[in-house]
Amino acid sequence: MAALRAKRITLTAVAVFAIAGGLAYLRDPAWLGGITEGLGPVETDAAGARSRTMGGHASFFVAADAHGVTFPLRIPFDTPADWPVTASITLDDTPVDRLLLSDDTWRTVRFRLPPRGTRRFRRVDIRVDRTRAHGRGPQVGEVRLDGR
Repeated sequence: MAALRAKRITLTAVAVFAIAGGLAYLRDPAWLGGITEGLGPVETDAAGARSRTMGGHASFFVAADAHGVTFPLRIPFDTPADWPVTASITLDDTPVDRLLLSDDTWRTVRFRLPPRGTRRFRRVDIRVDRTRAHGRGPQVGEVRLDGR
């Protein structure tokens, strides 16, 4: 009876440590830096600028040890009757910028990152209040990390 109880305690302890280890790994995995959501394939315009078209919401991850993040953002206007688009940018769900995209010129989004903390990566989200035909949202240019 005592041997069975000791075996159950050991198995429970192993299971708890395995679950805790798995959750700790998934909290900040090393591969997170390459993950994006809501961004289309990379496109290159006639001037050689690279960008990706997003829908109504896009997310990407940046290295937490950077000092700042910079990227260009614009929305194409198919007709003069198109409404302006408001883009809200958040860092780990904290608002960092809000832009009114009222023409098709590139706007530079630039913000500083807080101290690194315990994580390797931080999540940047871009949300827009409306999209164009077929769910097309703004174009997001290449992301630059400052101070790495």
